[in-house]
Amino acid sequence: MDTNAATEDDVNAIKKLGEEFFAGVNTEDLARRMSTMDADAIIIPPDRPSIIGREEIRILSKTYSATYEEKCNLVYDEVETAGNWGFARATVTGTRIARSGGGVEKVSFRNLWIVKRQTDGKWKFWRIMFNHNPPQTS
Repeated sequence: MDTNAATEDDVNAIKKLGEEFFAGVNTEDLARRMSTMDADAIIIPPDRPSIIGREEIRILSKTYSATYEEKCNLVYDEVETAGNWGFARATVTGTRIARSGGGVEKVSFRNLWIVKRQTDGKWKFWRIMFNHNPPQTS
């Protein structure tokens, strides 16, 4: 028996973590989003420096939310665990609108998340990488 195999409970908990984060995005609830982050979380965005630590993530998230209204949908492509570590590959699609005015912009991101089981047994985001999905061609 593989003791590191992903259990259904772990997979569901990791999926719920992402769902909770994007529920916070969609309702503009910064505290809800931040509750999903490990204290040592790092976001590695495309074409920008890494965002290191929960406080830096909170500040950036607050500024971003003041600039854009977002509505996002999350679809998981893969979730795995190995002991107290897990990863998820997911696709996020949706819209964002600049609060200063302008039209609706469609967004589509590929995500790779490394999650870490906390001492209380809950999963939190430890590393987040994402980039833009290539445009769909017909």
